[in-house]
Amino acid sequence: MTKLDPKCYVPILKWKKGEQEALRHLEPVKKQLITPIIEVVDPVDPRKIVDDLDYCFQYPIFLDTFNVEQYDISLLKQITDEFTSRGRNSYPILYFDNLSDNFSIISSCANRIAIRIPVPECVDGPTYQEIIKEIKRVKLKNQSTYIDLILDLGVIDTSTASIYLHATISLLEDYLINEDFYDRIIIAVTSFPEDLQSVPKSGSEEYSRIDFSLFVKLISLNNLKNIRERMIYSDYGVTKFSDSDIDFSKLRYGILPKVRYTTDKTYWVLKGEKDIVTRVMIKSYVDLAKEISLSPKYYGETFSFGDLDIKERAFGLNKKGPGGNKDWVTISANHHIVVLIQQLSTLLGI
Repeated sequence: MTKLDPKCYVPILKWKKGEQEALRHLEPVKKQLITPIIEVVDPVDPRKIVDDLDYCFQYPIFLDTFNVEQYDISLLKQITDEFTSRGRNSYPILYFDNLSDNFSIISSCANRIAIRIPVPECVDGPTYQEIIKEIKRVKLKNQSTYIDLILDLGVIDTSTASIYLHATISLLEDYLINEDFYDRIIIAVTSFPEDLQSVPKSGSEEYSRIDFSLFVKLISLNNLKNIRERMIYSDYGVTKFSDSDIDFSKLRYGILPKVRYTTDKTYWVLKGEKDIVTRVMIKSYVDLAKEISLSPKYYGETFSFGDLDIKERAFGLNKKGPGGNKDWVTISANHHIVVLIQQLSTLLGI
């Protein structure tokens, strides 16, 4: 195990323009406290992705290309090679399938690799005993390569949180306490809802941030104190299930404005409204921005770039208009990241 620079948070970001801008507009001191997982979701020229990161985030990142159509380990290696050729660190993410072969390929161009492990254990997949045994075997053959483990809980809700919590505790207790084959344990989880249909038009809903509560519970457990300092929080933020991938031209009335705003304990989702006859917006992004900026939940315009942008769009300051979906992805993601940095820095004493 090697001592890493203190990091408090690993945000998971689809590599889209809105998320890129969210990273770019973080203050340098905050950028240094995170190591984002960049999920490449479209085929990309390796030079382009490194160019984009040179522009918006100049620190190490985790890199995942699994969701690219026709996934091939060669794309992951090409991007990693491009980072290395420019003197930049990137940490490729691998999965259990073909782990040994893929590890050999990737370790030639990266000295740190993360391995994603599903939680709970897949019924029709390998057991945790088999997974950990294989990771140890790979580590033994590649002593100079550091390994981080990403325990991926995916989406949880109030009905499943306890199940996922106990599954995570069991994995940690049974296989990872007092082990030195890995460096960090990244707990990846989200409780932001996949479906926002329950949010009424011109209304709002709040959803409990049980993802964060689960992590707080984990690091508070006395039986996990030996690995507490090696655990780091990761989430999918508020933009994983956004409208950015929808073809608006195929929708009769388009997508209603929606704003996602993270508070200390909840995800606050606000929805606009359009007259279905005249197609005139009854409640627009401007109205939603005003509702946030005039609410006690608002963190204030100096809290983050996203919060300042909300204030400017609410009142037309600095010639800012209402913005579109991409702008609000940037606003929501930027604000969310800063909220988590603040909470985790306090929680972990960083």
